Amino acid sequence: MSRKLVSLLTPCFNTGGYIHRLLDSVLAQSYPAIEMVVVDDGSTDNSREVVSSYIDRFAARGYTLRLVTQPNQGQSVAINNGLKLIHGDYLAWPDSDDYYASDLAIEKMVAALEREGDPFRMVRTREVLVSDPDLKPLSVVGVGRPYKEAESLFEDCLLHLNDYYFYPGAYMVDVAALREVTDMEIYTNKEAGQNWQLMLPMLHRYRCLTIPEELYHVLTRASSHSRGTYVGLKREQVKNDAYEDVLVHTVMRLKGMPESGRKEALRRVAQKYDMCRLSLALTYKNRTALKKALDDLKRDGLSLPLILDLKCRLIATRLGGWIYRFDD
Repeated sequence: MSRKLVSLLTPCFNTGGYIHRLLDSVLAQSYPAIEMVVVDDGSTDNSREVVSSYIDRFAARGYTLRLVTQPNQGQSVAINNGLKLIHGDYLAWPDSDDYYASDLAIEKMVAALEREGDPFRMVRTREVLVSDPDLKPLSVVGVGRPYKEAESLFEDCLLHLNDYYFYPGAYMVDVAALREVTDMEIYTNKEAGQNWQLMLPMLHRYRCLTIPEELYHVLTRASSHSRGTYVGLKREQVKNDAYEDVLVHTVMRLKGMPESGRKEALRRVAQKYDMCRLSLALTYKNRTALKKALDDLKRDGLSLPLILDLKCRLIATRLGGWIYRFDD
Protein backbone atom coordinates (compact mmCIF):
# COMPACT_ATOMS: atom_id res chain seq x y z
CA MET A 1 0.00 0.00 0.00
CA SER A 2 1.21 3.50 -0.83
CA ARG A 3 2.27 5.73 2.03
CA LYS A 4 2.05 9.00 0.12
CA LEU A 5 0.27 11.65 2.12
CA VAL A 6 -3.41 12.33 1.38
CA SER A 7 -4.76 15.75 2.31
CA LEU A 8 -8.43 16.18 3.13
CA LEU A 9 -9.60 19.79 3.00
CA THR A 10 -13.05 20.55 4.36
CA PRO A 11 -14.90 23.87 4.64
CA CYS A 12 -17.28 23.98 7.59
CA PHE A 13 -20.16 26.31 8.42
CA ASN A 14 -22.62 25.48 11.21
CA THR A 15 -22.38 21.71 10.78
CA GLY A 16 -21.62 20.87 14.38
CA GLY A 17 -24.43 18.32 14.31
CA TYR A 18 -23.08 16.58 11.23
CA ILE A 19 -19.30 16.82 10.89
CA HIS A 20 -18.66 14.08 13.45
CA ARG A 21 -19.74 11.50 10.84
CA LEU A 22 -17.12 12.71 8.39
CA LEU A 23 -14.42 12.77 11.06
CA ASP A 24 -15.36 9.29 12.26
CA SER A 25 -15.28 7.97 8.70
CA VAL A 26 -11.81 9.43 8.20
CA LEU A 27 -10.56 7.84 11.44
CA ALA A 28 -11.86 4.50 10.17
CA GLN A 29 -9.88 4.62 6.92
CA SER A 30 -7.42 1.83 6.18
CA TYR A 31 -5.03 4.21 4.44
CA PRO A 32 -2.01 4.96 6.66
CA ALA A 33 -1.11 8.58 5.83
CA ILE A 34 -3.78 11.27 6.09
CA GLU A 35 -3.75 14.93 7.11
CA MET A 36 -7.01 16.81 7.44
CA VAL A 37 -7.55 20.55 7.44
CA VAL A 38 -10.97 21.88 8.45
CA VAL A 39 -11.54 25.55 7.65
CA ASP A 40 -14.36 26.91 9.79
CA ASP A 41 -16.14 29.66 7.88
CA GLY A 42 -17.39 31.74 10.80
CA SER A 43 -19.69 29.14 12.38
CA THR A 44 -22.01 30.31 15.12
CA ASP A 45 -22.80 26.82 16.47
CA ASN A 46 -20.49 24.28 18.12
CA SER A 47 -18.65 23.26 14.95
CA ARG A 48 -15.23 24.38 16.18
CA GLU A 49 -15.67 22.57 19.49
CA VAL A 50 -16.64 19.33 17.73
CA VAL A 51 -13.65 19.46 15.39
CA SER A 52 -11.26 20.34 18.21
CA SER A 53 -12.44 17.33 20.20
CA TYR A 54 -11.12 15.05 17.44
CA ILE A 55 -7.56 16.42 17.24
CA ASP A 56 -6.13 14.01 19.84
CA ARG A 57 -8.04 11.09 18.32
CA PHE A 58 -6.49 11.81 14.94
CA ALA A 59 -3.05 11.99 16.53
CA ALA A 60 -3.59 8.64 18.25
CA ARG A 61 -4.50 7.14 14.86
CA GLY A 62 -1.29 8.52 13.31
CA TYR A 63 -3.16 11.19 11.34
CA THR A 64 -3.14 14.96 11.78
CA LEU A 65 -6.16 17.24 12.11
CA ARG A 66 -5.87 21.03 11.93
CA LEU A 67 -8.66 23.50 12.56
CA VAL A 68 -8.40 26.89 10.87
CA THR A 69 -10.92 29.69 11.40
CA GLN A 70 -11.95 32.62 9.23
CA PRO A 71 -14.80 35.16 9.17
CA ASN A 72 -17.77 34.01 7.13
CA GLN A 73 -16.64 34.41 3.53
CA GLY A 74 -18.01 31.30 1.83
CA GLN A 75 -16.82 27.85 0.87
CA SER A 76 -14.63 28.91 -2.02
CA VAL A 77 -12.65 31.29 0.18
CA ALA A 78 -12.27 28.54 2.79
CA ILE A 79 -10.92 26.15 0.16
CA ASN A 80 -8.68 28.80 -1.36
CA ASN A 81 -7.18 29.55 2.06
CA GLY A 82 -6.85 25.87 2.88
CA LEU A 83 -4.99 25.08 -0.34
CA LYS A 84 -2.04 27.05 1.02
CA LEU A 85 -1.88 24.82 4.10
CA ILE A 86 -1.91 21.28 2.74
CA HIS A 87 1.18 19.10 2.32
CA GLY A 88 -0.21 15.99 0.67
CA ASP A 89 0.59 14.24 -2.60
CA TYR A 90 -3.15 13.77 -3.17
CA LEU A 91 -6.13 15.95 -2.28
CA ALA A 92 -9.81 15.32 -1.59
CA TRP A 93 -12.18 18.05 -0.38
CA PRO A 94 -15.22 16.40 1.25
CA ASP A 95 -18.13 18.50 2.47
CA SER A 96 -18.54 18.67 6.23
CA ASP A 97 -21.98 17.05 6.31
CA ASP A 98 -21.09 14.08 4.08
CA TYR A 99 -18.89 11.09 4.91
CA TYR A 100 -17.00 8.15 3.48
CA ALA A 101 -19.12 5.04 3.04
CA SER A 102 -16.24 2.58 3.12
CA ASP A 103 -13.13 2.23 5.25
CA LEU A 104 -11.29 1.48 2.00
CA ALA A 105 -12.39 4.64 0.17
CA ILE A 106 -9.12 6.58 0.42
CA GLU A 107 -7.01 3.47 -0.16
CA LYS A 108 -8.92 2.59 -3.33
CA MET A 109 -8.78 6.11 -4.77
CA VAL A 110 -5.03 6.36 -4.19
CA ALA A 111 -4.47 2.90 -5.67
CA ALA A 112 -6.45 3.83 -8.78
CA LEU A 113 -4.44 7.00 -9.33
CA GLU A 114 -1.13 5.22 -8.87
CA ARG A 115 -2.15 2.26 -11.03
CA GLU A 116 -3.27 4.36 -13.98
CA GLY A 117 -0.80 7.25 -14.00
CA ASP A 118 -0.86 9.74 -16.87
CA PRO A 119 -3.17 11.01 -18.23
CA PHE A 120 -5.36 10.08 -15.24
CA ARG A 121 -4.56 12.54 -12.47
CA MET A 122 -8.09 12.66 -11.08
CA VAL A 123 -10.34 9.90 -9.80
CA ARG A 124 -13.94 9.71 -8.60
CA THR A 125 -16.25 7.08 -7.13
CA ARG A 126 -19.97 6.57 -7.15
CA GLU A 127 -21.95 8.18 -4.35
CA VAL A 128 -25.08 7.31 -2.40
CA LEU A 129 -27.53 10.05 -1.48
CA VAL A 130 -28.85 9.44 2.02
CA SER A 131 -31.70 11.12 3.89
CA ASP A 132 -31.44 13.31 6.95
CA PRO A 133 -31.61 12.34 9.77
CA ASP A 134 -32.12 8.59 9.34
CA LEU A 135 -29.34 8.07 6.73
CA LYS A 136 -31.55 5.86 4.58
CA PRO A 137 -30.23 5.38 1.02
CA LEU A 138 -32.20 7.37 -1.55
CA SER A 139 -30.33 6.88 -4.81
CA VAL A 140 -26.92 6.11 -6.26
CA VAL A 141 -25.10 8.88 -8.12
CA GLY A 142 -22.84 7.94 -10.99
CA VAL A 143 -24.62 5.01 -12.60
CA GLY A 144 -26.83 6.77 -15.13
CA ARG A 145 -24.36 6.98 -18.00
CA PRO A 146 -21.47 5.03 -19.53
CA TYR A 147 -18.08 6.02 -18.19
CA LYS A 148 -15.80 7.92 -20.54
CA GLU A 149 -12.36 7.35 -19.07
CA ALA A 150 -10.69 7.69 -22.46
CA GLU A 151 -12.44 11.01 -23.10
CA SER A 152 -12.30 14.39 -21.46
CA LEU A 153 -15.05 15.19 -18.96
CA PHE A 154 -14.30 18.90 -19.32
CA GLU A 155 -17.43 19.72 -21.31
CA ASP A 156 -19.60 17.57 -19.03
CA CYS A 157 -18.31 19.48 -16.01
CA LEU A 158 -18.49 22.89 -17.67
CA LEU A 159 -22.11 22.54 -18.78
CA HIS A 160 -23.35 19.87 -16.33
CA LEU A 161 -23.97 17.30 -19.06
CA ASN A 162 -24.32 13.51 -19.04
CA ASP A 163 -25.09 13.29 -15.33
CA TYR A 164 -21.80 14.83 -14.30
CA TYR A 165 -21.91 15.11 -10.51
CA PHE A 166 -20.20 17.61 -8.23
CA TYR A 167 -20.42 16.19 -4.69
CA PRO A 168 -16.73 16.69 -3.94
CA GLY A 169 -15.92 13.96 -1.45
CA ALA A 170 -16.01 11.32 -4.16
CA TYR A 171 -13.18 13.06 -6.04
CA MET A 172 -9.42 12.97 -5.51
CA VAL A 173 -6.71 14.75 -7.47
CA ASP A 174 -2.94 14.57 -7.78
CA VAL A 175 -1.63 17.67 -6.00
CA ALA A 176 1.36 18.13 -8.33
CA ALA A 177 -1.05 18.27 -11.26
CA LEU A 178 -3.41 20.61 -9.40
CA ARG A 179 -0.51 22.91 -8.55
CA GLU A 180 0.50 22.94 -12.20
CA VAL A 181 -2.92 23.98 -13.48
CA THR A 182 -4.07 26.32 -10.68
CA ASP A 183 -0.95 27.49 -8.78
CA MET A 184 -3.08 26.50 -5.74
CA GLU A 185 -5.17 29.65 -6.17
CA ILE A 186 -8.82 29.54 -7.19
CA TYR A 187 -11.40 32.18 -8.02
CA THR A 188 -13.75 32.88 -5.12
CA ASN A 189 -17.40 33.92 -4.96
CA LYS A 190 -19.28 33.71 -1.68
CA GLU A 191 -22.55 32.81 -3.40
CA ALA A 192 -21.01 29.87 -5.27
CA GLY A 193 -18.90 26.90 -4.30
CA GLN A 194 -15.43 25.68 -5.15
CA ASN A 195 -15.83 22.62 -7.36
CA TRP A 196 -15.67 24.09 -10.85
CA GLN A 197 -12.54 26.02 -9.87
CA LEU A 198 -10.76 22.77 -8.94
CA MET A 199 -12.30 20.35 -11.41
CA LEU A 200 -12.26 22.32 -14.66
CA PRO A 201 -8.52 23.09 -14.72
CA MET A 202 -7.79 19.42 -13.99
CA LEU A 203 -10.23 18.14 -16.60
CA HIS A 204 -8.93 20.56 -19.23
CA ARG A 205 -5.46 19.05 -18.91
CA TYR A 206 -6.01 15.53 -17.59
CA ARG A 207 -8.48 12.64 -17.50
CA CYS A 208 -10.67 11.41 -14.66
CA LEU A 209 -11.04 7.74 -13.81
CA THR A 210 -14.34 6.50 -12.35
CA ILE A 211 -14.27 3.73 -9.73
CA PRO A 212 -17.60 1.85 -10.09
CA GLU A 213 -18.14 1.50 -6.35
CA GLU A 214 -20.28 3.49 -3.89
CA LEU A 215 -17.57 4.79 -1.57
CA TYR A 216 -19.11 8.07 -0.41
CA HIS A 217 -22.38 9.13 1.21
CA VAL A 218 -23.99 12.52 0.52
CA LEU A 219 -26.45 13.80 3.11
CA THR A 220 -29.48 15.51 1.59
CA ARG A 221 -30.78 18.15 3.99
CA ALA A 222 -33.07 21.09 3.33
CA SER A 223 -30.90 23.56 5.24
CA SER A 224 -27.72 22.93 3.27
CA HIS A 225 -26.01 25.77 1.40
CA SER A 226 -27.14 24.52 -1.98
CA ARG A 227 -30.81 24.02 -1.11
CA GLY A 228 -32.66 26.05 1.48
CA THR A 229 -30.81 29.32 0.90
CA TYR A 230 -32.12 29.93 -2.61
CA VAL A 231 -35.91 30.30 -2.66
CA GLY A 232 -37.73 32.73 -4.91
CA LEU A 233 -36.91 34.35 -8.21
CA LYS A 234 -34.40 36.92 -6.94
CA ARG A 235 -32.47 34.45 -4.80
CA GLU A 236 -32.37 31.86 -7.56
CA GLN A 237 -31.15 34.54 -9.95
CA VAL A 238 -28.39 35.41 -7.48
CA LYS A 239 -27.37 31.75 -7.38
CA ASN A 240 -27.31 31.36 -11.15
CA ASP A 241 -25.48 34.64 -11.64
CA ALA A 242 -22.86 33.49 -9.14
CA TYR A 243 -22.46 30.16 -10.94
CA GLU A 244 -22.00 31.90 -14.27
CA ASP A 245 -19.50 34.32 -12.71
CA VAL A 246 -17.42 31.44 -11.36
CA LEU A 247 -17.48 29.61 -14.69
CA VAL A 248 -16.47 32.69 -16.67
CA HIS A 249 -13.55 33.51 -14.37
CA THR A 250 -12.42 29.89 -14.20
CA VAL A 251 -12.46 29.52 -17.99
CA MET A 252 -10.54 32.78 -18.33
CA ARG A 253 -7.85 31.40 -15.99
CA LEU A 254 -7.37 28.08 -17.78
CA LYS A 255 -3.75 27.65 -18.80
CA GLY A 256 -2.91 26.69 -22.36
CA MET A 257 -6.44 26.99 -23.71
CA PRO A 258 -6.55 28.27 -27.31
CA GLU A 259 -8.42 31.56 -27.54
CA SER A 260 -10.86 30.05 -30.01
CA GLY A 261 -11.68 27.30 -27.51
CA ARG A 262 -11.97 29.80 -24.68
CA LYS A 263 -14.34 31.98 -26.70
CA GLU A 264 -16.52 28.98 -27.56
CA ALA A 265 -16.61 27.79 -23.95
CA LEU A 266 -17.66 31.24 -22.76
CA ARG A 267 -20.35 31.42 -25.45
CA ARG A 268 -21.82 28.10 -24.35
CA VAL A 269 -21.74 29.12 -20.69
CA ALA A 270 -23.58 32.36 -21.55
CA GLN A 271 -26.22 30.44 -23.47
CA LYS A 272 -26.68 27.92 -20.67
CA TYR A 273 -27.38 30.62 -18.10
CA ASP A 274 -29.58 32.55 -20.49
CA MET A 275 -31.67 29.39 -20.62
CA CYS A 276 -31.58 29.14 -16.82
CA ARG A 277 -32.89 32.70 -16.53
CA LEU A 278 -35.59 31.92 -19.08
CA SER A 279 -36.64 28.86 -17.12
CA LEU A 280 -36.83 30.87 -13.90
CA ALA A 281 -38.90 33.57 -15.60
CA LEU A 282 -41.35 30.95 -16.83
CA THR A 283 -41.47 29.19 -13.46
CA TYR A 284 -42.23 32.40 -11.58
CA LYS A 285 -44.32 33.91 -14.42
CA ASN A 286 -42.33 37.12 -14.32
CA ARG A 287 -42.84 39.18 -17.45
CA THR A 288 -39.85 41.50 -16.94
CA ALA A 289 -37.47 38.61 -16.34
CA LEU A 290 -38.90 36.77 -19.33
CA LYS A 291 -38.27 39.68 -21.67
CA LYS A 292 -34.72 40.10 -20.40
CA ALA A 293 -34.01 36.38 -20.80
CA LEU A 294 -35.24 36.40 -24.38
CA ASP A 295 -33.20 39.52 -25.15
CA ASP A 296 -30.12 37.85 -23.69
CA LEU A 297 -30.71 34.71 -25.75
CA LYS A 298 -30.97 36.77 -28.90
CA ARG A 299 -27.80 38.67 -27.99
CA ASP A 300 -25.88 35.43 -27.38
CA GLY A 301 -26.97 33.91 -30.68
CA LEU A 302 -29.19 31.03 -29.55
CA SER A 303 -32.29 30.28 -31.62
CA LEU A 304 -35.00 28.72 -29.49
CA PRO A 305 -36.97 25.77 -30.84
CA LEU A 306 -40.33 26.82 -32.21
CA ILE A 307 -42.21 25.05 -29.44
CA LEU A 308 -40.32 26.95 -26.74
CA ASP A 309 -40.81 30.22 -28.60
CA LEU A 310 -44.54 29.54 -28.74
CA LYS A 311 -44.64 28.62 -25.05
CA CYS A 312 -42.93 31.88 -24.14
CA ARG A 313 -45.42 33.88 -26.18
CA LEU A 314 -48.41 32.12 -24.63
CA ILE A 315 -47.18 32.59 -21.08
CA ALA A 316 -46.23 36.18 -21.79
CA THR A 317 -49.72 36.80 -23.14
CA ARG A 318 -51.25 35.38 -19.95
CA LEU A 319 -49.04 37.68 -17.92
CA GLY A 320 -50.67 40.76 -19.35
CA GLY A 321 -50.98 40.84 -23.09
CA TRP A 322 -47.30 41.46 -23.80
CA ILE A 323 -45.83 39.40 -26.66
CA TYR A 324 -42.15 39.36 -27.54
CA ARG A 325 -40.80 38.29 -30.92
CA PHE A 326 -37.22 37.46 -31.81
CA ASP A 327 -37.59 39.53 -34.97
CA ASP A 328 -38.90 42.61 -33.14
